[in-house]
Amino acid sequence: MGKPFSNELNVVPETITWASALDVRELAKTVSKYSHPVYVVGSGGSFSACVYAANLLSSRGIFAKAVTPLELFYLRPTLHFTNLIFISASGRNTDILFAFKKAIESEPISITGICMRKKTKLYALAAEYSSCNVHEYALPVGKDGFLATNSLAAYFVILYRSILSQTLNLVQNTPADQSIGLSGFISRTSERTCFTLLYGGYHQSVAVDLESKFSEAGLAPSLISDFRHFAHGRHNWFDKQPDSAIIALCSPSDEKLAQKTLSLLPTEIPAILLKSTEDGYGGTIELLTQAMELISLYGKVRKIDPGRPGVPPYGSKIYHLSYERLLEDKKRSLADVAIARKAKVEKWSDLPNDKQALWKKGYDKTILQLTTARYGCLVFDYDGTLCSSANRFTGMGSEIKQLLVSFAKRGFVIGVISGRGKSLREELEKVFVKTPKLMEQVIVGYYNGSDIGSLTDNKKPNKSKPLHASLQQVESRLLKIGIPGQVSPNQLTFGSDTTGEWVSLRETLLNEVMLLNLDDLTVVESSHSIDIIPRKVASKNHILSHCRKLCTKLGLAKEALCIGDKGQWPGNDYALLANKYALSVGDVSSDIETGWNLCPPGLRDEKAVAYLFSKLNYHKGYFTIGAL
Repeated sequence: MGKPFSNELNVVPETITWASALDVRELAKTVSKYSHPVYVVGSGGSFSACVYAANLLSSRGIFAKAVTPLELFYLRPTLHFTNLIFISASGRNTDILFAFKKAIESEPISITGICMRKKTKLYALAAEYSSCNVHEYALPVGKDGFLATNSLAAYFVILYRSILSQTLNLVQNTPADQSIGLSGFISRTSERTCFTLLYGGYHQSVAVDLESKFSEAGLAPSLISDFRHFAHGRHNWFDKQPDSAIIALCSPSDEKLAQKTLSLLPTEIPAILLKSTEDGYGGTIELLTQAMELISLYGKVRKIDPGRPGVPPYGSKIYHLSYERLLEDKKRSLADVAIARKAKVEKWSDLPNDKQALWKKGYDKTILQLTTARYGCLVFDYDGTLCSSANRFTGMGSEIKQLLVSFAKRGFVIGVISGRGKSLREELEKVFVKTPKLMEQVIVGYYNGSDIGSLTDNKKPNKSKPLHASLQQVESRLLKIGIPGQVSPNQLTFGSDTTGEWVSLRETLLNEVMLLNLDDLTVVESSHSIDIIPRKVASKNHILSHCRKLCTKLGLAKEALCIGDKGQWPGNDYALLANKYALSVGDVSSDIETGWNLCPPGLRDEKAVAYLFSKLNYHKGYFTIGAL
C-alpha cells in the first residue's frame, strides 16, 4: 500500500501553489467568529495540522488545544462552551467519526470539519445537525500514500491563510547546502539512533510531524521538547544513551538560542539545525518541507520507503478497531439532555439527589402541560430560529418555508417577531409569494414588538415616528465615541461581523447604557446584534394579543406555542420563552416552569424547528403536540 515517498515530495510545491490559490473565505469567516476556547481534533499525520491550527489560533489570543479523538471523549465536560475543528483528510476514519458523534451530544458552540476529499462521511454526518459545517477540498494530486504528505502541506497553507487572513509568501525549495547538511547529519547516525526534536516559538507542529513520521514509518524513536524544556533534565538522555542525535528547528528570532544550546552539547552528538528564513507561522510551512526532505533521505539510508513501509496484520486490525462499544458510556435519554440544559450541568446525574428529583418533576410537568394544551397559533422568533445564522443573509431554508406554508394551509395562525424591520416582511413575503391569501394568517412583530401588523400590511413597519426620547440620549452619547447604530423609532441596533470587534462593542455598549441610568430601557441580544429598546413599548410578548385576536376571528383555539432560541437574558427571546407554552431551539433560562429545549442533541435553529413541526398533530380548530 502507499506511494513512493519521493514521488509525493516532488508534487508538494504543486500542492502548496494550489492551496495558496484556494478560496478560503468561508473557512476564514467561521474562525473569525471564535472567542471561546477551541479544540482541534485529529489523528495520525493530521494531528500535526491540529497542532499548527492550535498555535495559529493561540497567536490570535484564542485559547486552543490540539487533541486526539480519544482525548476529546474524556474532555466532554468541557465541550459545551467550546468550538471544535475536526481535521481529517479522508473524513471517514473510525476515530474522527466516533469523536464527532460524541461531541454532538455535548452540544458545543460550533463544529467545523476540514477534509481533503469531496463527499466524505464526515460531511454527510455533519449535514444532519445544526451549527456544523464541513469544508471539503479536492486535493489535485490525489490522496496521500502511507504518511500524510501533500494533504498536510495543503492543511498548513489553508489554515495559515484562513486563521491569520494573510497571503502566504513561501520559500519552497530546500537550499542546496541544506540538502548537503542533511546527508552529512544522517551519515553520523545509525539504525538504532534515537532523535531528540527541539523547537522554538513557531515550529512545534513540525517537531510533532517529524515524530509522527519517524514512528509511523518505523524509522526511528524520537522525543520532543522545546529548547528550554530540554534544559530541565532532558539533556541527561544523551549522557546515558550515547546513540542519540538532535534535530533542532528554529526561526531567525530564536536562532541564537538554538545555536547556543547546541554549542553546549558534546561535539560527538550528531546535530542539525533546520532554519526557516522568516519569523512567523509562514516560515513553519517552509520548515515543514525541509523536515519531509529529511525523512525521505533518512528512509533511503535505512532502506525503508516512508511512503510505503508495509503494515503488519495486527496494525491493520488495531487501526480498524471499532472501539466505541468497548468504552463504558450509557446512552443519554432526551430527559437527561433537557434537564442538563436547564440545570446548566453536563449530566442530570451530576446533580444532588434532591435536585435531580426537583428537575425531573419540573420536566414531567412541562411535558404534560405542553402535550395536553390545544393551540391555534405558532409564534416564532426569526434569526436563530426560523433562519439559522448560516442563512442570515440568504433567508430561510426551503424546508422551513414549506413547513410554514403547509401549516398556514391548515388554517392556523403564524406569528413571527424579530428585532428586524422591513427586511423581515420582505423575507416572509417570499415564503407566501405563491399563496398570497395565506398572508392574512401571518402576524409580524417588527423591532422587538414595538410595531406589529398583518403581513398583508405593506405600510409596516412605520419608521416615520420620532426616536424615543431615552434612545435619543443613548444615540447622542454613543455618537460622541464613534459608535453609530441602526435607528428605528423604538430601537437602536448595533452589530459587528468579527468576534474581536463584537466583544469590544458589547462591553462598551453595556457600560455606556448603564452610565446613563435610564430605567425605561433594556438591552437584548440576538445571535448577531445588540438591540437597545424601551421596556414598555417594545416586547416580543406584544404579538400574542394580536395572534389571539386573529385566532378568535378564525374560530381557532386561542393558545399560542412560542418558539425561540435565546431564552436566557440578555437573549432577546427571554420574555417570549417565559410564557406558559414555550420551547427553545437554542439557549434556555434556568426557569423550571417553562422555556425548555426538548430537541435531540445537535439540533438547533431551523433543524430543531423542523423537528418540532414533526411533533404536531392537527385537528379541526386546534393542533396539539405529540410525544416529546
